[in-house]
Amino acid sequence: MKNYYHILGLSFDPPPEQQLIEAAYRALVKLYHPDVYKGDKKSLKRKINEINEAYDSLCDSKKRGDYDKNLKKSQIEKSFQFTDDEFEDKDLFNSKYIDEDWEIALLVYPELESIKENLIKYSLKLSFQFQFYLLETKEFNKLNDIENRFISAFLERKFGTSFEIKSLSRFLIENNYKKNAKYLNKLIQVLGTKSENRIIKTFFKQFPEINDIYKNQQHKKKESYTNFFEKYQNYLLILLVFFLITFIFIIASVK
Repeated sequence: MKNYYHILGLSFDPPPEQQLIEAAYRALVKLYHPDVYKGDKKSLKRKINEINEAYDSLCDSKKRGDYDKNLKKSQIEKSFQFTDDEFEDKDLFNSKYIDEDWEIALLVYPELESIKENLIKYSLKLSFQFQFYLLETKEFNKLNDIENRFISAFLERKFGTSFEIKSLSRFLIENNYKKNAKYLNKLIQVLGTKSENRIIKTFFKQFPEINDIYKNQQHKKKESYTNFFEKYQNYLLILLVFFLITFIFIIASVK
């Protein structure tokens, strides 16, 4: 069963808003315009047909409802279904058709350049899709959230829905362990994500040096979250008490 969300570069969980689906579709149509896409015409036609097929099913609320039910059933019965794509997207695009607008955007949001470079580590297509999406929607104020959405969808397509495996694969790709990420991808394709604990254990057994670096990074993240909570816990408690008092007041007023 085709995953139409993946074709549009989106994740099924959480379900994307209709506005996001429409924007992702419009961005892909521009990305696969003959002036931008540098692949052969046969591949272009196939990709455009897939994109239109996906959008046709997801833009209609009834069709989407029926499709979502079947997709959930398919995921439950067969764990996670991978696309036929290789680990790396190898599509080629002509950058000159967005450079001018992108340069203007960079004047206001210079951090876009580092985000773009990070997305290129995943694939050139993902980087361009991110750029076209922002230029289409003008949602530059949400660029970090949009970046994470596209990365999450990419990881889901290539590595499945397991949170632990997605976290590990993101670490590998963003720290230039591309060969190791391909090995992890191969393990998942052979064994499926239901074996995630054994897959992770086997992976780190093969690459113990990465295990130490990864655990150290995770420990630093945990410390960061802990420090944040400790720093603002008094404010959080005051906020919680405020909401509790407000809730009690509303209940009392109704009675």
